[in-house]
Amino acid sequence: MPYKEGKKWRGTLMHQGKRHQALFPTRKAAVVWENEKRKELQSGVKKQLKGMDLMIFCTKYLDYSKRFTVKTYKEKKRLCRQIIEEWGANYPVLNIDSEMILTYLDKQAEIRSNNAFNKDRKNLLAMWNWGMQILELPSNPVLKIRRRAHDRKPQYTPSQEDVLKVLAVADRQERIFLDCYLQTGARRSEIYRWIWIDDINLERREVRLGTRKTKDGSMEYEWIPMSDDLYESLIWWWKNRPIKNSPYVFVCMQPGANYGKPFKVRRRFMGGLCKRAGVTPFGFHALRRYVASILADTHKVSAKTIQRILRHKNVTTTERYIHNINRDLQETMNLLSKTNLPDDLPQIKKEVKPNRV
Repeated sequence: MPYKEGKKWRGTLMHQGKRHQALFPTRKAAVVWENEKRKELQSGVKKQLKGMDLMIFCTKYLDYSKRFTVKTYKEKKRLCRQIIEEWGANYPVLNIDSEMILTYLDKQAEIRSNNAFNKDRKNLLAMWNWGMQILELPSNPVLKIRRRAHDRKPQYTPSQEDVLKVLAVADRQERIFLDCYLQTGARRSEIYRWIWIDDINLERREVRLGTRKTKDGSMEYEWIPMSDDLYESLIWWWKNRPIKNSPYVFVCMQPGANYGKPFKVRRRFMGGLCKRAGVTPFGFHALRRYVASILADTHKVSAKTIQRILRHKNVTTTERYIHNINRDLQETMNLLSKTNLPDDLPQIKKEVKPNRV
């Protein structure tokens, strides 16, 4: 829309994030320029899209997707590889229609599952929405395709007895690491990226947790209160941490190139503890479900409060973690303290074993 600037009129037009503008003696001339410039730019886009093949489209989208989590990026990369195998790297993007996409998705449902159908549909929908916004694709052929019904398989949640057995075989350092999950309900990556100065406030008794589960893939942080036991564990670890000059709360202690670097949880960590404890193997996300269940079933905390602790965007996600549907958050976090666990919890016999964490 033209606007007056001094004695002249300025025509303006935004296209693919770039601003085009020019000055004219009259408003009418500015309007005519805007209309012609818009047609010119749209014509250029059509020529560009006409020559765009699937490989170029996938490459551009994957470059954009690097801002998301590693898991999300790998999921999108796998999808791009599969549709290239299905339709061919040189297939024109503008020729891909709803019928082609539905045929591909139906095949995935037959080979894999209805859940795979829905997951690929979700990623294709996001991919074409991005193409419409950034590359000015004319439409999204995925919009016409509906989700398939599928039954969610119940995810395993360890019993309190099994969790206590794992705690019993853990040494002091492993116990502190597990405490951080059991006292916060954090996601796996949130704990091992902790930095003392940024994420731990012992004076206020708060910890900061961050996730990339946002639409644009940016980090979203939230401070939550420490339970009494989490405070005791972290204050002990601060005083007794093996590498004093590291900014990270948990670091790799194994000799080699990664010594002193941020600790990254390997799958065998929880598997090894479960094997030593003689229980059914479970991972860090199972501990997150355990936290939700223990609060709901044992302490009768509402789903809305548990949602705040787990930091879910939607309460329906929380309800999948628990079976029962407010108290002060500080009081709620203290319900996770070991002081609320049975008094006969086996005592730790071994101290720090750096080679395990």
